[in-house]
Amino acid sequence: MRICFELLDLLKAHKKGIRRAAVNSFGYIAKSLGPQDVLQVLLTNLRVQERQSRVCSTVAIAIVAEICGPFTCIPAILNEYRTAELNVRTGCLKALTFVFEYVGPQSAYYVDSVVTMLEDALTDRDLVHRQTASVIVKHLALGVAGLGCEDTMLHLMNLVWPNCFETSPHVIGAVMEAVEAMRVTLGPGVLLSYTLQGLFHPARKVREVYWRVYNSLYLGASDSLVPFYPDLGELSEGRMSTIVTHYRCLSDCSPLLFSCASES
Repeated sequence: MRICFELLDLLKAHKKGIRRAAVNSFGYIAKSLGPQDVLQVLLTNLRVQERQSRVCSTVAIAIVAEICGPFTCIPAILNEYRTAELNVRTGCLKALTFVFEYVGPQSAYYVDSVVTMLEDALTDRDLVHRQTASVIVKHLALGVAGLGCEDTMLHLMNLVWPNCFETSPHVIGAVMEAVEAMRVTLGPGVLLSYTLQGLFHPARKVREVYWRVYNSLYLGASDSLVPFYPDLGELSEGRMSTIVTHYRCLSDCSPLLFSCASES
């Protein structure tokens, strides 16, 4: 354990190779001694002011979770998230980002346990919390694709979707990545049903967001979208030509109508 405390100083090193070796060392120590004491040291280090040290600690927590199993780390991270300090909560979210990125399909066993925390983070007023939570949702969606977690992911999708209208480039980038990951898990048809409602919205800013999502959806799964396009009813039964002719007549008569109105 004395080595763990000395390794924390190496997380402040300027050379990336030294920081990487120090982070990997925490994994080897946890493998031999058990993850509990090592996790306590790393979670305590989330309270320091130096950002580089905190980020390296979150990566080390994820490495411990990968080596010793996510079930050893996720309860401790969730418990630490209850702390009111902003740096600690952000660090816990960042740690879960790396955990679910590393464990991949194992995320299916733990997705239900982190839903409550993600609900809190995705509805937080802090932009960084929503951005980091969106990254967690992205890794979860890619990890649990095809493993029967669609109901949970649909719930998270409903929490991620309102953040599409954020203006911060970092937040909107993370949210769009989460939405694209949902296409893999939920299927393009579900995502299309979210998108169709705003493609022709009166506000241009709203239309731009929906068309951006639709364009990425079309690029990723254009062939799969065909069965999910809406039925246009009369327009698809041969009456389209009649309606087009009607609108052409109106457009031809419109200059005459405008001239009569101006004379009167």
